Amino acid sequence: MTWIKTNWFKYGGFAIIFIAVMFTAASCNNSNQNDDYSTERSFEESGDRDCSDFTTQREAQRFFESEGGPKTDFHNLDRDKDGVVCETLP
Repeated sequence: MTWIKTNWFKYGGFAIIFIAVMFTAASCNNSNQNDDYSTERSFEESGDRDCSDFTTQREAQRFFESEGGPKTDFHNLDRDKDGVVCETLP
């Protein structure tokens, strides 16, 4: 019992800090906004595709349309919802 009284703050504080760090790390891992894993169909069939996976805008647009276009934008390529994807690509 004496050990608990003398070491409570030393080891208890460490445990609290450890838990806080682990909670923060877990929260950061879920904040990736570049990938959309909410649809298993898309991810299982062709993985999650981002604009960086394409060389040209035309290539990305063809892929986007082959995947169903704006109605089923599983890859979140059309962020502004105007029907044109990866507008920064050449």
